Amino acid sequence: MKKKIIMILASEKFRDIEYLVPKAFFEQSGFEVHTASLSKKSIGRFGYTVDNDLLLNEVQASDFNGIYMVGGGGSLQYLENPEAKKLFESFLDQNKPIAAICAAPRNFLTWGFLNGKIATGFDADGEFSDMALKYGAEPLPQEAVVVDGMILTANGPEASEQSAIEYMKLLNVYN
Repeated sequence: MKKKIIMILASEKFRDIEYLVPKAFFEQSGFEVHTASLSKKSIGRFGYTVDNDLLLNEVQASDFNGIYMVGGGGSLQYLENPEAKKLFESFLDQNKPIAAICAAPRNFLTWGFLNGKIATGFDADGEFSDMALKYGAEPLPQEAVVVDGMILTANGPEASEQSAIEYMKLLNVYN
């Protein structure tokens, strides 16, 4: 049976490459990939459009082996979304790895998932490092990809390939 990954997209302004590249790597490696968002259609920063398979409230952790949040400025729409936090928590509760790239790790910081952990994320504005210190994480924004336990964080579009490869390794360890 194929392992299944759910990729979470922002409704608007997700980072196109941070979706397209990992998805291609996942599928080429035999994973089944589905998408979810707060809307049925997501539009990337550069206009790439995705018809999502599910709405966020329809996703059940028991149906998937892992969850990967695509970055971009739009991903911050989840910062104060209790439903999104609960969904990612349900994956951790079931011992399933979670991932976020670019701006998306800021959600993990805000939700308290990175307290006492090392992490990376988009930091050109210094906001990731400031948030990491505020929420008890050790920021490593110079690192492309950081794995701490079952949580993978990546710092931006240039880490798309490496994040996909490292995330598949996590999926093979924990599933």
